[in-house]
Amino acid sequence: MKMNKTRTAGAAILAAVFLAGAAGATGPAATATTPRASAQKKIDDKASIVVAEAKKLMASRKDLLLIDIRSPQEFGQGFIAGSQNIPFIDIMEGRHSLPKDRPLLLICSIGGRSFAAVQLLQEKGYTDVYNLDGGLQAWSRASLPLQTTK
Repeated sequence: MKMNKTRTAGAAILAAVFLAGAAGATGPAATATTPRASAQKKIDDKASIVVAEAKKLMASRKDLLLIDIRSPQEFGQGFIAGSQNIPFIDIMEGRHSLPKDRPLLLICSIGGRSFAAVQLLQEKGYTDVYNLDGGLQAWSRASLPLQTTK
């Protein structure tokens, strides 16, 4: 079965992110899951932001869309209030169209999938897209609430 370029690129990015984290690698791919002292880290001209910066962004940008890219099952276990659930695979395969004229904050469990999704969206021309560094684990460690019903 022949895969299209987007799916192949997405799979390669996702694999690199997870393999780098699992192998304890260093470098750009490994930084997706490693903690940072700075408030933000650039990903192809956009930021992977820590929880404090995400909270500031949420407060200052009323047009911000929170996109939780976990599976529906994961999403049902708890999510940031106001988040929309659009699974990573749907973004990767182009089954869901996100607006390019609004800022997007992508969220997953630990920040790996959302890091890869930011890269995929940037390849498609998105310019105002962010990754929540550390994902919902970091959000919870900061004692911030998760919603469990929509």
